Amino acid sequence: MAESRHVRVCPLCSGPLERVHRHLPDRLLGVFRSVHRYRCTRPDCEWEGIVSKSAPARREDAARPGWGWRALWFFAGCAFALAAVQGARMYSAHKAQVQARAAAAAKLASLPAIEVPEGESHDGETLAQDDPLAVGNETPLRLARNCAWGIPGRNPYQGTVGQALTAARLPESAVRKFESLVANGQVSDQLVISRDGITTVSGRRRFDAKSFDMAFGKTLCFDTRVNFRGNHTETADLYEATDADGRPYAIMVPIVCGNVAVLGERAERNGNGRTTNGSAPEPATVALVALGFGLALAFARTHSRE
Repeated sequence: MAESRHVRVCPLCSGPLERVHRHLPDRLLGVFRSVHRYRCTRPDCEWEGIVSKSAPARREDAARPGWGWRALWFFAGCAFALAAVQGARMYSAHKAQVQARAAAAAKLASLPAIEVPEGESHDGETLAQDDPLAVGNETPLRLARNCAWGIPGRNPYQGTVGQALTAARLPESAVRKFESLVANGQVSDQLVISRDGITTVSGRRRFDAKSFDMAFGKTLCFDTRVNFRGNHTETADLYEATDADGRPYAIMVPIVCGNVAVLGERAERNGNGRTTNGSAPEPATVALVALGFGLALAFARTHSRE
């Protein structure tokens, strides 16, 4: 490679410099910036050090940016894109959570009040055949609404996981996954159930104890609430899965009775009774966005220097 037309002089004595082989640290630094090592030719000086490549006098003589610079800008672009997408995911989740809480509060306010003593159970009101949640139900389960679960183990579930989740209007793709998870005992976490809430044993996640869908006996009841006496608690297995569109769902199976309940966390029900939450990019989408942005930024930076 031809030397630059600029004359390089010693920073100590202003004598002429000659180019020498770079050391390993110089090569590592060269990944991020273009440097060369020089030595002063005057015997009374013998200065040696690295010098950044000077800008040529004419643009057409400018060296094209090396792959070190391209890699640096590529990874910087990836990091920026990932941060932006993660920020969008967090905002989407927060927005969905706020909307879900508002929807849950409105739904609870619209439900007819039932007077059930603490610690007692209520099997709810049977849904009319023309109710949107009952139309098309092909399971043998009775569909009801507004139940109170106060006596654990009083009426253990007698159907299958698939029947309960199908009656609860979960997508078939999610139902099949949950059937496999429960059959194979692939538990995601353990839950503690109380009147105040349904939480994981770690306390990091919390589900609504005042409005969830539970299958017991031969019934699937929408908008069930926990009505245990005092500080009574029960434990349950938590299972989690996504449907074909990537929407997440969570169900619990209490140890005491084997009931199947569809839980709500940062979720709300749409007109068909299905549980949804804020849309967020899938991991593959995040990776593609980051890769594309990184490549665009890297080559945009490259062409701007050529």
